[in-house]
Amino acid sequence: MFLGLDVGNTNVTMGCFREDELEYTWRISTDQGLTPDELGIKFRSLLQSSEVAPDELTDAVISSVVPYLNRSLVQGLERYLGVSPTFLKPVDNGLVGLRVDEPDAVGPDRVANVIGGMELYGGPGLVIDFGTATSFELYSEEGDFLGGAIAPEMETALEALVERAALLPEVELETPDSVIGKTSVDNINSGFVLGFVGMIEGLIERFKEECDSNLHVVATGGKGRLFFRQIDQIQHFEKDLVLEGLRLWREKTKNKPS
Repeated sequence: MFLGLDVGNTNVTMGCFREDELEYTWRISTDQGLTPDELGIKFRSLLQSSEVAPDELTDAVISSVVPYLNRSLVQGLERYLGVSPTFLKPVDNGLVGLRVDEPDAVGPDRVANVIGGMELYGGPGLVIDFGTATSFELYSEEGDFLGGAIAPEMETALEALVERAALLPEVELETPDSVIGKTSVDNINSGFVLGFVGMIEGLIERFKEECDSNLHVVATGGKGRLFFRQIDQIQHFEKDLVLEGLRLWREKTKNKPS
Protein backbone atom coordinates (compact mmCIF):
# COMPACT_ATOMS: atom_id res chain seq x y z
CA MET A 1 0.00 0.00 0.00
CA PHE A 2 1.11 3.54 -0.76
CA LEU A 3 0.89 6.50 1.62
CA GLY A 4 0.53 10.08 0.42
CA LEU A 5 0.79 13.08 2.75
CA ASP A 6 -0.32 16.60 1.87
CA VAL A 7 1.22 18.82 4.56
CA GLY A 8 -0.49 22.20 4.47
CA ASN A 9 -0.50 25.21 6.75
CA THR A 10 -3.80 24.20 8.38
CA ASN A 11 -4.04 20.42 8.05
CA VAL A 12 -1.96 17.37 7.30
CA THR A 13 -4.00 15.12 5.02
CA MET A 14 -2.88 11.51 4.79
CA GLY A 15 -4.23 9.12 2.19
CA CYS A 16 -3.71 5.38 1.90
CA PHE A 17 -3.87 3.78 -1.57
CA ARG A 18 -4.26 0.14 -2.48
CA GLU A 19 -2.99 -0.03 -6.06
CA ASP A 20 -4.62 3.04 -7.65
CA GLU A 21 -7.61 3.27 -5.30
CA LEU A 22 -7.68 5.78 -2.45
CA GLU A 23 -9.11 3.65 0.35
CA TYR A 24 -8.68 5.86 3.42
CA THR A 25 -8.04 9.50 4.22
CA TRP A 26 -7.36 11.17 7.53
CA ARG A 27 -6.74 14.78 8.59
CA ILE A 28 -4.93 16.16 11.59
CA SER A 29 -4.21 19.77 12.46
CA THR A 30 -0.82 21.08 11.41
CA ASP A 31 1.21 21.72 14.55
CA GLN A 32 4.82 22.69 13.97
CA GLY A 33 5.66 21.76 17.56
CA LEU A 34 4.88 18.06 17.14
CA THR A 35 7.82 15.74 17.75
CA PRO A 36 8.69 12.75 15.53
CA ASP A 37 7.24 10.42 18.19
CA GLU A 38 3.98 12.36 18.42
CA LEU A 39 3.58 12.39 14.63
CA GLY A 40 4.51 8.74 14.26
CA ILE A 41 2.10 7.62 16.99
CA LYS A 42 -0.72 9.69 15.44
CA PHE A 43 -0.12 8.20 11.99
CA ARG A 44 0.13 4.64 13.29
CA SER A 45 -3.06 5.06 15.34
CA LEU A 46 -4.95 6.35 12.31
CA LEU A 47 -3.83 3.40 10.20
CA GLN A 48 -4.73 0.93 12.94
CA SER A 49 -8.18 2.53 13.31
CA SER A 50 -8.84 1.43 9.73
CA GLU A 51 -7.19 -1.96 10.27
CA VAL A 52 -4.19 -1.13 8.10
CA ALA A 53 -1.00 -2.71 9.43
CA PRO A 54 2.18 -0.61 9.07
CA ASP A 55 3.97 -3.53 7.41
CA GLU A 56 1.47 -3.33 4.51
CA LEU A 57 3.00 0.00 3.47
CA THR A 58 5.55 -0.08 0.66
CA ASP A 59 6.45 3.60 0.36
CA ALA A 60 5.30 7.16 0.99
CA VAL A 61 5.47 10.52 -0.78
CA ILE A 62 5.09 13.90 0.90
CA SER A 63 4.02 17.27 -0.45
CA SER A 64 4.97 19.79 2.22
CA VAL A 65 4.66 23.57 2.41
CA VAL A 66 5.71 23.51 6.10
CA PRO A 67 9.50 22.99 6.06
CA TYR A 68 9.81 23.02 9.86
CA LEU A 69 7.87 19.74 10.03
CA ASN A 70 9.79 17.85 7.37
CA ARG A 71 12.49 16.29 9.56
CA SER A 72 9.95 15.22 12.19
CA LEU A 73 7.75 13.72 9.49
CA VAL A 74 10.59 11.63 8.11
CA GLN A 75 11.70 10.40 11.52
CA GLY A 76 8.13 9.65 12.64
CA LEU A 77 7.31 7.69 9.49
CA GLU A 78 10.55 5.71 9.61
CA ARG A 79 10.32 4.96 13.31
CA TYR A 80 6.63 4.04 13.58
CA LEU A 81 5.55 2.96 10.09
CA GLY A 82 8.80 1.60 8.70
CA VAL A 83 8.79 3.67 5.49
CA SER A 84 11.30 6.23 4.30
CA PRO A 85 9.29 8.92 2.51
CA THR A 86 10.21 10.81 -0.66
CA PHE A 87 9.41 14.51 -1.02
CA LEU A 88 7.90 15.86 -4.22
CA LYS A 89 10.17 18.76 -5.14
CA PRO A 90 8.71 21.04 -7.82
CA VAL A 91 11.94 21.92 -9.66
CA ASP A 92 13.10 19.03 -11.87
CA ASN A 93 10.16 16.89 -10.74
CA GLY A 94 10.33 14.83 -13.94
CA LEU A 95 6.74 15.37 -15.11
CA VAL A 96 5.64 19.00 -14.95
CA GLY A 97 7.56 21.81 -16.59
CA LEU A 98 7.46 25.08 -14.65
CA ARG A 99 6.94 27.86 -17.19
CA VAL A 100 7.01 30.65 -14.61
CA ASP A 101 9.49 33.35 -13.61
CA GLU A 102 10.14 31.96 -10.12
CA PRO A 103 10.12 28.13 -10.32
CA ASP A 104 11.75 27.81 -6.89
CA ALA A 105 8.69 29.50 -5.34
CA VAL A 106 6.16 26.99 -6.72
CA GLY A 107 4.64 24.80 -4.02
CA PRO A 108 4.70 21.00 -4.40
CA ASP A 109 0.94 20.86 -3.80
CA ARG A 110 0.42 22.96 -6.93
CA VAL A 111 2.58 20.58 -8.96
CA ALA A 112 0.64 17.59 -7.57
CA ASN A 113 -2.64 19.27 -8.55
CA VAL A 114 -1.38 19.73 -12.11
CA ILE A 115 -0.28 16.09 -12.32
CA GLY A 116 -3.67 14.90 -11.07
CA GLY A 117 -5.68 17.26 -13.27
CA MET A 118 -3.70 16.39 -16.38
CA GLU A 119 -3.98 12.63 -15.81
CA LEU A 120 -7.72 12.67 -15.07
CA TYR A 121 -8.98 15.28 -17.53
CA GLY A 122 -6.19 16.26 -19.91
CA GLY A 123 -5.09 19.75 -20.82
CA PRO A 124 -5.24 22.61 -20.98
CA GLY A 125 -6.76 22.91 -17.55
CA LEU A 126 -7.31 25.00 -14.46
CA VAL A 127 -7.30 23.49 -10.98
CA ILE A 128 -8.87 25.56 -8.20
CA ASP A 129 -7.74 24.37 -4.77
CA PHE A 130 -9.93 25.54 -1.90
CA GLY A 131 -7.48 25.07 0.95
CA THR A 132 -5.94 27.46 3.49
CA ALA A 133 -5.81 29.85 0.54
CA THR A 134 -7.70 29.58 -2.74
CA SER A 135 -5.13 28.79 -5.41
CA PHE A 136 -5.55 28.57 -9.18
CA GLU A 137 -3.17 26.29 -11.12
CA LEU A 138 -3.20 26.84 -14.88
CA TYR A 139 -1.56 24.15 -17.01
CA SER A 140 -1.00 23.69 -20.72
CA GLU A 141 -2.14 21.02 -23.14
CA GLU A 142 1.21 19.31 -22.53
CA GLY A 143 0.83 19.46 -18.75
CA ASP A 144 3.23 22.31 -17.98
CA PHE A 145 2.43 24.67 -15.12
CA LEU A 146 1.88 28.12 -16.62
CA GLY A 147 1.17 30.11 -13.45
CA GLY A 148 -2.01 31.06 -11.67
CA ALA A 149 -3.48 33.13 -8.89
CA ILE A 150 -3.84 33.01 -5.11
CA ALA A 151 -6.87 34.47 -3.34
CA PRO A 152 -8.12 34.42 0.27
CA GLU A 153 -10.03 31.47 1.62
CA MET A 154 -13.63 32.31 2.48
CA GLU A 155 -13.77 31.26 6.14
CA THR A 156 -10.33 32.70 6.90
CA ALA A 157 -11.46 36.03 5.46
CA LEU A 158 -14.61 35.93 7.60
CA GLU A 159 -12.61 35.19 10.76
CA ALA A 160 -10.39 38.20 10.07
CA LEU A 161 -13.43 40.44 9.60
CA VAL A 162 -15.19 39.22 12.76
CA GLU A 163 -12.03 39.89 14.78
CA ARG A 164 -12.05 43.52 13.63
CA ALA A 165 -15.81 44.20 13.72
CA ALA A 166 -17.17 43.78 17.24
CA LEU A 167 -20.86 43.79 16.24
CA LEU A 168 -20.61 41.07 13.61
CA PRO A 169 -21.62 37.57 14.80
CA GLU A 170 -19.75 34.37 14.14
CA VAL A 171 -21.50 32.54 11.31
CA GLU A 172 -21.54 29.04 9.85
CA LEU A 173 -21.34 29.92 6.19
CA GLU A 174 -23.97 28.49 3.85
CA THR A 175 -25.44 29.44 0.50
CA PRO A 176 -28.28 31.98 1.01
CA ASP A 177 -31.60 31.84 -0.84
CA SER A 178 -31.30 35.47 -1.85
CA VAL A 179 -28.56 38.04 -2.29
CA ILE A 180 -30.75 40.46 -0.26
CA GLY A 181 -29.91 39.73 3.36
CA LYS A 182 -32.62 40.49 5.92
CA THR A 183 -30.58 39.58 9.03
CA SER A 184 -26.92 39.98 9.99
CA VAL A 185 -26.33 36.31 9.30
CA ASP A 186 -28.03 36.56 5.90
CA ASN A 187 -25.95 39.62 5.05
CA ILE A 188 -22.72 37.82 5.85
CA ASN A 189 -23.71 34.72 3.90
CA SER A 190 -24.68 36.86 0.93
CA GLY A 191 -21.49 38.90 0.97
CA PHE A 192 -19.10 36.03 1.60
CA VAL A 193 -20.61 32.99 -0.12
CA LEU A 194 -22.10 34.76 -3.12
CA GLY A 195 -19.25 37.27 -3.16
CA PHE A 196 -16.64 34.54 -3.34
CA VAL A 197 -18.69 32.69 -5.97
CA GLY A 198 -18.62 35.87 -8.06
CA MET A 199 -14.87 36.23 -7.56
CA ILE A 200 -14.21 32.63 -8.64
CA GLU A 201 -16.48 33.00 -11.69
CA GLY A 202 -14.74 36.21 -12.70
CA LEU A 203 -11.26 34.74 -12.39
CA ILE A 204 -12.21 31.66 -14.40
CA GLU A 205 -13.48 33.89 -17.20
CA ARG A 206 -10.25 35.90 -17.14
CA PHE A 207 -8.14 32.74 -17.36
CA LYS A 208 -10.23 31.58 -20.31
CA GLU A 209 -9.90 34.94 -22.06
CA GLU A 210 -6.12 34.99 -21.68
CA CYS A 211 -5.39 31.32 -22.21
CA ASP A 212 -8.02 29.04 -23.76
CA SER A 213 -11.80 29.02 -23.67
CA ASN A 214 -11.77 25.20 -23.56
CA LEU A 215 -10.04 24.83 -20.21
CA HIS A 216 -10.92 21.80 -18.10
CA VAL A 217 -11.81 23.42 -14.78
CA VAL A 218 -11.41 21.23 -11.69
CA ALA A 219 -12.24 22.07 -8.07
CA THR A 220 -10.51 20.38 -5.16
CA GLY A 221 -10.01 20.89 -1.43
CA GLY A 222 -12.23 21.38 1.57
CA LYS A 223 -14.76 23.83 0.10
CA GLY A 224 -14.40 22.58 -3.46
CA ARG A 225 -17.73 20.76 -3.53
CA LEU A 226 -19.65 23.90 -2.49
CA PHE A 227 -18.21 25.92 -5.36
CA PHE A 228 -18.56 23.03 -7.81
CA ARG A 229 -22.30 23.04 -7.09
CA GLN A 230 -22.59 26.81 -7.43
CA ILE A 231 -20.44 27.54 -10.49
CA ASP A 232 -21.30 26.14 -13.91
CA GLN A 233 -17.80 26.79 -15.29
CA ILE A 234 -16.36 24.22 -12.84
CA GLN A 235 -16.79 20.89 -14.62
CA HIS A 236 -15.21 18.47 -12.15
CA PHE A 237 -14.71 17.99 -8.42
CA GLU A 238 -11.92 15.84 -6.96
CA LYS A 239 -11.71 16.21 -3.19
CA ASP A 240 -8.16 14.87 -2.76
CA LEU A 241 -6.46 15.80 -6.01
CA VAL A 242 -3.09 16.46 -4.33
CA LEU A 243 -3.03 12.90 -2.99
CA GLU A 244 -3.91 11.52 -6.43
CA GLY A 245 -1.14 13.65 -7.90
CA LEU A 246 1.36 12.27 -5.40
CA ARG A 247 0.41 8.70 -6.27
CA LEU A 248 0.70 9.39 -9.99
CA TRP A 249 4.04 11.14 -9.58
CA ARG A 250 5.42 8.21 -7.63
CA GLU A 251 4.20 5.70 -10.22
CA LYS A 252 5.51 7.62 -13.22
CA THR A 253 8.93 8.51 -11.81
CA LYS A 254 9.90 5.70 -9.44
CA ASN A 255 11.91 3.88 -12.12
CA LYS A 256 13.53 7.00 -13.54
CA PRO A 257 17.10 7.85 -12.55
CA SER A 258 17.27 10.67 -10.00
